[in-house]
Amino acid sequence: MTRINHLTILALSSALALAGCGSGSKGSSSAEPGDSGAEKVGSAPAGWNAADACSVLDKAKVGDSLKVAVPQTQLGMVHEAGAADAATSECTYLGEDGSSVARLMTRWSPVADNSAEAIATTKSSAAAAIKAFSDKPLEDVPDLGKAAFFVPAGLPSLTVFLDDARMVTVTIEKVPDGANGKDLAIALAKQAGA
Repeated sequence: MTRINHLTILALSSALALAGCGSGSKGSSSAEPGDSGAEKVGSAPAGWNAADACSVLDKAKVGDSLKVAVPQTQLGMVHEAGAADAATSECTYLGEDGSSVARLMTRWSPVADNSAEAIATTKSSAAAAIKAFSDKPLEDVPDLGKAAFFVPAGLPSLTVFLDDARMVTVTIEKVPDGANGKDLAIALAKQAGA
């Protein structure tokens, strides 16, 4: 995998984390429940902390799925939720040699902003981003969360809108020989709450 593809996937993950963070179509950054159809949802589900993606998906589960030891994780891109903006973070799962084997990006919004429009916008942005280096189209993944799509180009990456407020993106950086990156990403997304 070239550095350019790796950086592109990281940029895509960042873009997905930020997609839909804006609230309301009134140009205001302090939306109230009801703006653009978003409802206030209060607090995240117990045991699901988007500002700590490493707590959402245990490193042992990642290691079991990828058939490698994952002795440590690195938490980054942490943003705590505000009154109307989302909590986000990214967990990098590291193999024994210190290289990244997978990533999990998590997002939870205090307003239910995973609307059909926001999902379509996120999907469209992802499709535009990968066009720069691949002609493979995004693939919808049925029966997974509220909506899900898989990016087959570059590093296998799956984005799942778990419900109206939560979203995850699973990226497999080292697919084991004979394994399918899409299947691994789906399995890990399910373990993260899908």
